[in-house]
Amino acid sequence: MTIKKIKTAPKPAEPSADAAPVGGAAIADRFKLDLQDPSEKKSSSGGVAATIAAVAGFIALGVAGILTFIIYQHWEFLKGA
Repeated sequence: MTIKKIKTAPKPAEPSADAAPVGGAAIADRFKLDLQDPSEKKSSSGGVAATIAAVAGFIALGVAGILTFIIYQHWEFLKGA
């Protein structure tokens, strides 16, 4: 029976400044978001989307209220019969 010696991995060399990123740094660099210039005018698409969502929410709330009223009236009708 022989005992195997543990082999240590060589230490990686320090990357140079112009070398491509390796490993996790390459993944993080690939998905980096482009930062917008804060001095640029903001687009109004967020405001339009929020307005549409609010209108749709109010319509849904109204429909839910009407359905609740109809179900309550039907329950009262069934209770009286």
